[in-house]
Amino acid sequence: MKILGFRGNVDPASYTLSDALPNFGRASGDRSHAHSGSTAKGRDGADVPIAPLVTIAIPTFNRAELVEKCVRSAMAQTYPKLEILVSDNASTDGTVEMLRAIDDDRLRILTSEENIGAIGNFNKCIDEARGDYFVLAADDNYYRPDFVSKCVRLIEDEPGLPIVIAAYDVLVVDEFSKDDRRTVPARLSKKLSTGIWQGTDILQEYLHGRISAQLLSSLVRTDILRRNGGYSPHPCASDEATWIPLLMEGRAGFVDEPCATYMVLRESLTEGFTADKRLGDLREVLDELSAVTAKKVSDPAMRERIQQLLNRYLAYMAAVNLVIYRRGGASLSQAVQKLWGWRTVLAKCSVTDFLSTWRLRSIVRILSPQPLARWMAKNGFDQWV
Repeated sequence: MKILGFRGNVDPASYTLSDALPNFGRASGDRSHAHSGSTAKGRDGADVPIAPLVTIAIPTFNRAELVEKCVRSAMAQTYPKLEILVSDNASTDGTVEMLRAIDDDRLRILTSEENIGAIGNFNKCIDEARGDYFVLAADDNYYRPDFVSKCVRLIEDEPGLPIVIAAYDVLVVDEFSKDDRRTVPARLSKKLSTGIWQGTDILQEYLHGRISAQLLSSLVRTDILRRNGGYSPHPCASDEATWIPLLMEGRAGFVDEPCATYMVLRESLTEGFTADKRLGDLREVLDELSAVTAKKVSDPAMRERIQQLLNRYLAYMAAVNLVIYRRGGASLSQAVQKLWGWRTVLAKCSVTDFLSTWRLRSIVRILSPQPLARWMAKNGFDQWV
């Protein structure tokens, strides 16, 4: 399972593509909370637990070996009030049998008689979660033991936070040859320290490309996630469409250190949707986020600033898509033609947007002959330009 379009503002080589799968209906699920203890009033007036139950949800399909590592990293969390929810999407490789052999009271296994699609499985996890807060983990993610504890510590300081975001590293596997691995370190903020901030402050850091942030390394309030419609049906950039609106709910938590690792397999770097589909879908998502900004952000200057950054983010992602397009075998002339073909999609982006976001390493990768670009990536030189 490759979950979600573009995973945060890391080097373009680290992006993966999402599955082209439809959104299916939601199961009703058991939504009863298992938390106990004191509650407090959240900023939205809701009763929220001070020590919340957290669900780590792991949707999976035919990835028995990978999902076991993910499950065991969830089991290793130091935070005690935890539900580990694995939703198997009709696997045929012994995944369910492997999971049932794990002896842990916190583990709950869901099965499907037939494959309901990736997005359908993500939403099944959201519907079935019993936790007050929710983590959506791909089956090839894994976590540091104190990930949940560090996030909950901020929730204890301000109960009811809509979202707490932590940074994550990227592990690129089999990129150039079998057993070839390289780690793209998390981008950490030079402006925001670990703590509670206005959600728009965190969003600006993300859209500037200054932090690595995505749904995989976030704790989100389950009730707000459901109220917003669950996991976005957009086949590309669905992560952004799902978690960014929670930053516009008000204040948010931020953990400025890597707490998770996202694995990228070689085939996911070039396979999947076309470059046109990826960028077009992202444009639709950013238009939706612009509408959320207009509704949720009261300060006119901040609304204008976020809109400007959304346009710049689209320009940046055009460069990312061209890098992926070239990696897939496209010639330089084809890349130039592709950029020209995107002129309508990129109509909202100004020249300044491109000048401020097209980083030198991305330009080098687009312009360089493929053997040189691959050599630079393999040896890490493209991270220095």
